[in-house]
Amino acid sequence: MVDYHIHLENGPYKLDWLYQFWHTAKKRGLTEIGITEHCHKFKEFYPMFSYLAAEDGSYQYMHEWIKKDFQHSLEDYIDLLLRAREQGIQIKIGLEVDYLPNSSEFIHNIINQYPFDYILGSVHVIGKWGFDYAPRVWEGRDINQAYKDYYQVLAAAVNSELFDIIAHFDLIKVFGHRNTVSVESEVKNILQKMADKKLCLEISSAGIRKPINELYPAEWIIEYAAKLQVPITFASDAHYPEDVGFEWEKLVSCVKKYGYGKYTRFSQRQAFYDKIICV
Repeated sequence: MVDYHIHLENGPYKLDWLYQFWHTAKKRGLTEIGITEHCHKFKEFYPMFSYLAAEDGSYQYMHEWIKKDFQHSLEDYIDLLLRAREQGIQIKIGLEVDYLPNSSEFIHNIINQYPFDYILGSVHVIGKWGFDYAPRVWEGRDINQAYKDYYQVLAAAVNSELFDIIAHFDLIKVFGHRNTVSVESEVKNILQKMADKKLCLEISSAGIRKPINELYPAEWIIEYAAKLQVPITFASDAHYPEDVGFEWEKLVSCVKKYGYGKYTRFSQRQAFYDKIICV
């Protein structure tokens, strides 16, 4: 069993901190973890995000966020994970990369410089609106339009062919806002593109820890993905050691209910398929 979505950002980028995540993983029966720090932690990605604070129409909270991030080096990050492997930690080198408009060439040029095993693609920003920053940023928003806009950006992320896995597919629901106009057509179109491209869908327990209190993605999305045979991976989106492998048994039970028998592992951007264990 694996957990392919883990962040180190709430501690030092040091082996002692990383080992705490691996300790929890082993205790919960995992055999491999993937570290996927947010790309905005690294100074190399600052040019891609700078427009969110530098141009008209930006939000003050986005200004504040931009100022405090982009402090680390990708070189140091990769070096840490390689040293962890030397210490016997079963680890994959990953990165969570935000899809932003007109960013494809920039992202491509950076990620191809480093020995990543896989890249998570995610959407946290619509226009200049960082929708998952805090519940208050939804004040006055048209929820139905937000859902429509989100899936439009997600479709572009899938089409970019930059990513190996799409993380928290329906993150737009994070604070519990529910659309009343259907986005089923948009979702199914995206899943069909993912099936065609063999692009992995992340099955994540992180939503259980959020106000929405359900898996990412919702079960109806998992059910349709299974019909299309969209490949899957498993994740916790852990930001602290105690969350590694969180409720992974629920993830397995859910996907098996809809007919999944295999999950995907990665090495050097190549996919491999393993049988899902029974729980």
